Amino acid sequence: MKNPNAKNPSAGIPRGFTLTELLVVILIIASLAALAFFGTQKIRDMASKATSIRNLSQLQIANMSYATDHNGVCVPLLRNDENGSAKRWFQNLDFLADLTGNPDVKQLESTPTPIPLEMLDPKVVRARKPLHDRIYTSYGMNHTGLPLGGTLGSTPNASSSHNINNMPDPSRSMAFATATDFRISYGSRYRWDFENPKDEKTGNGEIAYRHGNKVLVVYFDGHAGEMGKADFEAIDRAGGVSNVFWKAQP
Repeated sequence: MKNPNAKNPSAGIPRGFTLTELLVVILIIASLAALAFFGTQKIRDMASKATSIRNLSQLQIANMSYATDHNGVCVPLLRNDENGSAKRWFQNLDFLADLTGNPDVKQLESTPTPIPLEMLDPKVVRARKPLHDRIYTSYGMNHTGLPLGGTLGSTPNASSSHNINNMPDPSRSMAFATATDFRISYGSRYRWDFENPKDEKTGNGEIAYRHGNKVLVVYFDGHAGEMGKADFEAIDRAGGVSNVFWKAQP
């Protein structure tokens, strides 16, 4: 009987991969890993955006609840306490009680009283900024057109707030948005344009185009949306600082 392996001693012995085959396998694995990474990143960005929209909506729900208890007056952007210490809107204990659903927060004496991390922008929280900066660079309140009663924080009764009862169109007026400051101003609408929250600097009333180059916004009627630079340019052409989007008061 003829031995089929007589002329080929290596027949029947598994051979190793050639260099070309190894390179192909490595390329396939690298491609799959890249797809998985970018797919995961996209999913995480979508989740961050959805969380921020929910958080903004919760801010305005708490704001409307505060207004219900204060004759239509929303939480003040800034108010000095009896000791002359400036309190930002996120330090207002009545507002925080409505936001967190915890009435006991009114008994706290800490300054500032922080908004819980889960209610801040996930992109800012992931940037591992100091807690102070995480609060300041998550969401800001629109203060365009609001009188402060003097230089910011310099007078005992410095206070500014919108009144729901005086708004001509709450569904078109911005209440809160993604920002790099606790306040948002018309003059700073184009000052920040980075996707990386680590590059953010607090101050100057800047909004933040941090979610896919979009600013996430919640309006005084409670609905949320997003805006890009083209949308702000359209508002500029339709009245600019006097547009109802920026200036909710008549």
